[in-house]
Amino acid sequence: MTPEKAPERVAMDLLESLAEVDVPPVPTAPEFSAGVRRKLHPRLLAAHVAGFALLALPWAAVQFLTVVLAAVRYSVTGTWPSRRGAHARGLEGSRET
Repeated sequence: MTPEKAPERVAMDLLESLAEVDVPPVPTAPEFSAGVRRKLHPRLLAAHVAGFALLALPWAAVQFLTVVLAAVRYSVTGTWPSRRGAHARGLEGSRET
């Protein structure tokens, strides 16, 4: 079995190997901006579209369906569905005239 290296020596070996690696030059501003536009913007657009499609559209569909079903019920029975919740109860109390 080979003796294990001390953690300090492993860290120094890593730092020594990194010291020998060539670092590419900093890109110029136009190249950097073009790279950001090419790589980041499509990903941001995809994230926004996915969030809208998965979160906002289902919520809007449920709200729309609730109103449509209430309108159908009103057409059939002639009465609006009763409201639910504490806020709605406060509104029902103010309608009594």
